[in-house]
Amino acid sequence: MTVPASDAAAPRLARATGALLLVMAVSAMFAEVAVRANLVVPGDALATAQRIQASPDLFRLGFLGYLVAFLCDVPVAVLFYVLLRPVSRTWALLAASFRLVYTAVVSAFLLQYAQAMLLLEGADHLSALGPEQVHALASFHLDAFSHGFGAALVFFGIHLALLGPLLLRSGRVPAVLGVLVGLGGLAYVVDGLLLFAWPALHASLSPVLAVLGFSELLLALWLVLRGVRPVPARVSPQV
Repeated sequence: MTVPASDAAAPRLARATGALLLVMAVSAMFAEVAVRANLVVPGDALATAQRIQASPDLFRLGFLGYLVAFLCDVPVAVLFYVLLRPVSRTWALLAASFRLVYTAVVSAFLLQYAQAMLLLEGADHLSALGPEQVHALASFHLDAFSHGFGAALVFFGIHLALLGPLLLRSGRVPAVLGVLVGLGGLAYVVDGLLLFAWPALHASLSPVLAVLGFSELLLALWLVLRGVRPVPARVSPQV
């Protein structure tokens, strides 16, 4: 029996996907936890400015961390499509499209982070602004980045919500991973919607929803360590 070329390459593609997901996770968590959580003080523009100006190199590394994570999203979207198109080409393409839309939206909002960085570096053309104005503008741009990130995660959540059933039906990974990825996607969607519709409820539920958000990290570890199983005979390609 001849193994299809796409199936023969699947273990290698799966490990490449897992490796990229791990790079993304490390880069994004560094930017979120080690940089933004340490330097940005919600509701206090002066304290935020002082912290960033005291650690400008760390703030720049945070920008690079986000950039690396978003760059990896593009090949990951393509690789998941290649791995899962035998299940359903249409749904795999739809899942990849939502991830690419997420990447485009969140990358655009990353410019807000860069603008805050430029403001707090004290460029010459900002000399007409007072310190308080500069601090307020920088804080505004960081808030815009945060809210833009939250909005973009709705698209990412839909991607995961589509990816989960595809993984489940493919039989390439344990069923529990498909379920967790799908639930993680729904958690991202709810989190993003609550951020704008019910901010107070978002603050309460966000830590709980964040736990489900780690489902993609579990999938990444599985793909790197175990790869994927051959396509089961019972799975027939669909449009």
